[in-house]
This record gives sequence, structure tokens and C-alpha cells, in this order.
Amino acid sequence: MADILEKIVADRRRDLAKFGPSFGSRIPTRRLRPLVPFLAEPAAILEIKRASPSRGDIVQNLDPRKLVAAYAAAGARNISVLTERNYFKGSLEDLVDVAIARPELAYLRKDFLLQEEEIELSYRAGADAVLLIARILDVDLLRRMAALCRSFGMTPFVEVREYEDYAKLTAAASDGVVLSGANARDLATFAIDPLIPAAARSRLPGRAVYESGIDSAGAAAYARRLGFDGILVGEAAIKDPGGISAIINGFQSAKEDASGIFWRRIAERRETRVNNLKRSLVKICGLARTEDALLAADLGADLLGFVFAESPRAASKQVVREVYQYLYKQQRDLSDKDDPKPLLVGVITEIHSTKAETALSLAREGILDAIQWHGESTPAALAALDVVLEGKAGRYAAARIGNAEDLAVIDLLRRSGEPRILADARAENVAGGTGMAIAAELAKFMADRGFLWLAGGLGVGTVGHALKSYAPELIDASSKLEVEKGKKDHGLMAAFFKEIDEYAN
Repeated sequence: MADILEKIVADRRRDLAKFGPSFGSRIPTRRLRPLVPFLAEPAAILEIKRASPSRGDIVQNLDPRKLVAAYAAAGARNISVLTERNYFKGSLEDLVDVAIARPELAYLRKDFLLQEEEIELSYRAGADAVLLIARILDVDLLRRMAALCRSFGMTPFVEVREYEDYAKLTAAASDGVVLSGANARDLATFAIDPLIPAAARSRLPGRAVYESGIDSAGAAAYARRLGFDGILVGEAAIKDPGGISAIINGFQSAKEDASGIFWRRIAERRETRVNNLKRSLVKICGLARTEDALLAADLGADLLGFVFAESPRAASKQVVREVYQYLYKQQRDLSDKDDPKPLLVGVITEIHSTKAETALSLAREGILDAIQWHGESTPAALAALDVVLEGKAGRYAAARIGNAEDLAVIDLLRRSGEPRILADARAENVAGGTGMAIAAELAKFMADRGFLWLAGGLGVGTVGHALKSYAPELIDASSKLEVEKGKKDHGLMAAFFKEIDEYAN
């Protein structure tokens, strides 16, 4: 796929040379409304845009004034106006119109700004904040444009995505206040990945906004739990302005918590393992003995899984505590992204059982980092799990895949805002640990859709094929590494990691 961002910027440079920074729009000679602080408190930012490169026209005959009125009625106080003309069909006149119509709201000019002269025009058009995309600006120009924003009383909103962007953001923030944004959408391909903002949050100074991909109350809550002060909502708001209240409430009702910290740690590990070392994340599950868990950690496991269900692989509370105490001899800082130790995960199949309550208690205590839900994979079941976890641990779902119809479960969970779902092989009356693999055509289908977390039948002699065929982001192994149920074979474990490393290299 061609780099869409490069095309947008190239066409914009052409139009700047032809039309100047106003792009032919009529801009007032002076600002017609007072400045309103942008994102003065945590909130949703709702967007006005007519089209996008990935979707084409979003709605026909969009009326910005009617849309901003609907947003205000839903409780929004911060509005983003897309003014790019070629790919998003916007204009500065859209910003002027809505700023005059609803002067009490705060407005962000969202565009691919390239020149300092565009800052003053944004101010005259009514903007209270201006988007500056670090990826398309060199550091000196970014700093000058951010300083100009501040000189007019506007907020510079600096968006980052690439590794090189963070040094630019740090430089701009060293000069004065900035609002930073992490875009879940890659502007080169327009693909969305919810773990990108999760990995970014620890590197963003001060207030920060999660951009793109927010289309459900669950996704909004996820962003808030990560520690973001705002969410920027586009197509979901434009298509259904009357229903946007659910997304706003999802964000406002959540708060930064251990669930968000878990996903931040997963995302940061993904950066190191997958992006830098070209190696999948690895979870070793069904650990029932302390020595097995510690070996998995030494070999390089990213997650250690302990089953708390009726199973010959069931773990005890004592084993989990021993592993925790060995790995973390003193209370760890859960925000330490450089902590190389594996995350501890409790696997449950129901909420109301003695074994499940043991896992939930360990999670609420901070011993377990997360719960893997291997029960009925529905948004309602996960919401019930959230209630009992009290925000004190992360959680994710495992979906059992046996046929094409089962793939709908993953679609449903993704639409409800789940950042990742583990796919495991379905076996009748057995939750997991069967040694069965997901059918190749189903695994390939999921792999083609991206961000595959894969379990089922992975072991020595099979993991290399899975890595080559499906390039999973995470692999989860259990029964194929055993000498007997509940007891790992240390030779097989070492060979398993060797096979993974050989593929990565």
C-alpha cells in the first residue's frame, strides 16, 4: 500500500504554493470569539469531518453547524474540526462557521500543518488548539509552531507515532505547555492498533489524548484506564451523534487503574520483543510447580499462566506467591516499563467458585497482573469480571475457535473495545490445554486480520511452523511442554524457546 500520509503532505505542499495558507477560504481579519481552554478537564473530543482516505464520504451533505449542536447536546465541550480539503473534504470555513455558531465550545484545528503562517490563520478562524504532527515536521519547525500557538493563547497539540517523534515532543514540551496525542491509526496505512497509545502513554508529558479507533464505550474506558486525559472520536460520532453519549460516559466513568497498567506493560513488551527483536511474546501456561514457572521466566517467557479451575494443571495460591516473591523480592513499581520480569496471569473459567475466587483475590492483592477469562466470551461476562476485579488487575478473554462461526466471537469482542483476544482451539466440554491446534485455515484467516494471540497445540516441532505461517504477536503453550499434566518437561521447555529464537534470528 502506498504511504497515504506522504500523498496527503505532497498534495498539501502543492496547494500551499498555489493558494497560500488559507487555501482559498475566507478567514476573518480578526478573531471573532474569545479563547476557550481546550480540554480543561478529562473529556471526549468529538470530530467534524466529511470524509477520510480509508472510508471515503462518511455522511452525505454534512452540516457542521447541525453536527456541533448535536455534539453539544450530548455533553461534548471539545470539538475537533478537520480542515484538510483533498482527502477529508474539509476547509477552514468549517472551523469559522462552527466557532461562530457555538462560541462557548473549545475547538481544535485538525490538519496537516506545514508552515508557521498557518498558526495565525488558525487563531483568526477561531481555533483554541492546533494539531501539529511530529512525523511531518522537523524539530525546529515544530518548536517554532508550538511557540506561535502559545503566543496566541492556543494550545499546541503535538501528535506522535514513530519512535523519532518523541524527541521532537520532548523538545517542544521543554519550551512550554503542550497537549500530546498518541494516534492508534498509522497515518501511512490508516490501520488501527490499540496497543500503540498504550505503549506511548509513559513517554507522553503531562496531559495526553488517545486518538482514533474509539467506537464503543469499552474502547473509551480502555483509553481512560491507560491514563489518557482525552479521547478523539471521529467516525463513530459523525455517523451516530445521538448515540455518542455512551462513548462519552464510558470514558468519564473509568479511571486510570491496574488494568490500564497491564496493557501498557504488554504494549511496551511488544515493542521490545516483536518490533525490536522480531520475536513473538510468549506465555507459558498450566504452571503448577514453582520450579517450572521460574524456569519459564529464566528462558524468556513474557507471561506466566496459572490455572484456577477444575484441572490436573490447577495451581495453588502458595505456588503463585512463591513465584511472585522469588521474582519480586520487594514490592514492585507497576509503572516500571523497564522491568524485565514476566507478568503473572490467573486463568479462570467462572467467577463464582472457590478456585476462581482464589485467583481474583490474588489479582486484587496485586500478586497477579491479570486474569485470563476462559469462560463464555461475551462483553457482558467481561463486564462482570471487571466488577469483581475492582480495577486492581488487567484481564483479557480467550475465545475458543473450532469453526468459522466461532470467529464472530472475536469480532464481537473487538467491536466492544477489547485490545487483544487470545484464540484457542475448541474442544467439547474442555476449556483449554487439550494440545489441539486451531485449523490452519482459521488460524490464517485470523492472522491476516492482524494482532493474533495464538494458543493450542504449540510445542517443540510445531511452534516454528506457527511462527512462519501466522506470525502471531503472542503464543501460548501448555500441554505440549509437559512430561505429565501439571508437570513441565524442562528439556522440552528449553527446546521450545530455542526454536522460537531460531525463527526470530
